[in-house]
Amino acid sequence: MITAHVSEQPFDHLKLYSDFLERETDATGTVVLHHGRVKRPGKKVPDFSTVELKPLVDDADSRLAAIARSAEEKFNLNQVLIVHRLGMIGAGDSVLLAIVSGKTRDICFAACSWIVDEVKKEEFIVLIEHP
Repeated sequence: MITAHVSEQPFDHLKLYSDFLERETDATGTVVLHHGRVKRPGKKVPDFSTVELKPLVDDADSRLAAIARSAEEKFNLNQVLIVHRLGMIGAGDSVLLAIVSGKTRDICFAACSWIVDEVKKEEFIVLIEHP
């Protein structure tokens, strides 16, 4: 199962993880998650006031879904969830949640890392630090 979308609102990572686990079967041996948060210092503005996450395309949801589908196929995953925040957010706020499940830990760790790397290329969502 693939779930991937952007959100203008804060997301509850614990609820999303719980819901993810509810959909699991006994075919899953490992679940791996990445919970990305906005950290200081910033890359360009060390002591930023806020960070703006801005879509560069009209179809950010479908771009995330394409990454999720690619990961599912490439790593033979059971389930993939990707949620990415948009809008103005502050230090410590959640920005990205990626959860994958599969048969073994090696493929799940590799898949989750690959998803984060693909998203962080900033090809369709840009991060702007505001002073």
